[in-house]
Amino acid sequence: MDEIGAMLRGYAIGIAVAVPVGPIALPCMRRTLERGFPFGFATGLGAAVVDLFYSSIAAFGIAAVESLLLDYRLALSLVGGIFLLTMAVRTGLARPAAEPQLNGGTGGIVSAFVSSVVLTATNPLTVLGFVAIFAGFGVGNGLTDTDRALYLVLGVFAGSASWWLILSGAVARIRHLFAPRNAPRLASA
Repeated sequence: MDEIGAMLRGYAIGIAVAVPVGPIALPCMRRTLERGFPFGFATGLGAAVVDLFYSSIAAFGIAAVESLLLDYRLALSLVGGIFLLTMAVRTGLARPAAEPQLNGGTGGIVSAFVSSVVLTATNPLTVLGFVAIFAGFGVGNGLTDTDRALYLVLGVFAGSASWWLILSGAVARIRHLFAPRNAPRLASA
């Protein structure tokens, strides 16, 4: 029963980490609108993989890796900031597609996944968010059992991935509302 409790607690943590609108939610929604569900979900899944990594660090108490990440938070912040600025410029200059580009191939999906991994991994707030959420959920105590830690980490991944599935699925369902033909015509006014 402890394993199920740990997994449910991890699931709640995964959702709590993923839900706030931030640097991954916006690209996830944008890619879903422009290219379709697979691209949006791949973006969110990249964030879920990093959530899995960081929750593993927190759950298994690998303080050396955590302090290493915190020691290099300035460099990670700079890389993340440059990446965010690049994405913002590309988004601002790009024209939305009239239809999803589902024939973009796996290279596009892999690119969406990898860019999300990089963006999430270089965001120092992700590490600090896990520390705060784990403390808030009282997770640090009682994780001496490796099995409970493993179930907790798997729960975090499941919760985070579930959120990205829900978000990209919901945006894909309402995508037609954002089609260019539904946009108001300002030129004719």
